[in-house]
Amino acid sequence: MGQAIRVHAAISRYACAAIQHLVIGFALLLIASGAPIADANAQSKNNRPAGVKSDVRADVPGDDIFGFTSPTDVGDKGDLGFANELSGFRGKRDGSFLWLSNKLELGYTFADNWWVAGSALVGNYRIHNVAQLADRDATTIDAAGFEIKHRIIERSHSNPFAVTLGLESYRTFTDIAGETGRRADGYVAVVKVYSDAVLVADKVFWAANALWLPARQQSPDDRSVWLKGSGSSLSSALTFQPASNVYLGAEIRHLGAFNGMFVSKRAGYAYYLGPTLLWKIADKVALNATWQPQIAGRSIDHPALRYDLDHFERTQFRFKLAVGLN
Repeated sequence: MGQAIRVHAAISRYACAAIQHLVIGFALLLIASGAPIADANAQSKNNRPAGVKSDVRADVPGDDIFGFTSPTDVGDKGDLGFANELSGFRGKRDGSFLWLSNKLELGYTFADNWWVAGSALVGNYRIHNVAQLADRDATTIDAAGFEIKHRIIERSHSNPFAVTLGLESYRTFTDIAGETGRRADGYVAVVKVYSDAVLVADKVFWAANALWLPARQQSPDDRSVWLKGSGSSLSSALTFQPASNVYLGAEIRHLGAFNGMFVSKRAGYAYYLGPTLLWKIADKVALNATWQPQIAGRSIDHPALRYDLDHFERTQFRFKLAVGLN
């Protein structure tokens, strides 16, 4: 991939259409949510004593009900939780490629609307006969990280949307940028913006995420040389609750990779679309899963081909087990 830092990302000229669709979808969902919100508010008003006003409204569940897209919830003050997140990346233009990234995370809500977490990433690489990638069968410690999130806008009687800001930082030990798993030190930051809304109380929920990922990493071929790259990600997801412990939905993501620290030198982009599932196994145990093939994409290295399989994969998937510890 040359000097392109491989990150889950997307904003370029090709992302403009995705941004427009996201904005239009956001507006349409706001309009669509008006009727259920009005009915819920009217019912709540009828049940309240005269002269008493309430700012309480239906909320989006706190679990990962949207797939890769995250909700705005950061938990209640004092909440402590553990998550085991297994992400998979499979398929290149030729040969056999499988990269499994296992993220172990311990998170804590230390104050109202504030959440922090520490994490470690372990990678498993199975690469055979892929152009420009050396064959490899290895398990490595890929990175260690820290994350903080703050919910800046809460849902209220007059506002159906919540917004959370996040910042995640990683110290990397292998070439996760080039997906080779070879030894290379680096640093990655992830700036995050989350938004979500209740469309139908206790039934239909929506969320969108925007991420920017600047990165700096040693070249695995010459560790005296440092490479720079960046990316961003736009995603939107809709989920339905058919049962008290089950959520089913769909998610679309637009990812891209860039050769500079900012999103100015586009290297490629990809669209992913697929189903999502969350199963609430117990009160404090939940399993989230999603499987998403690449449905469109382009690489500057192969502009005539339908997909970007230089910077991304034919399929991405994730399984995340979250456990509340108190």
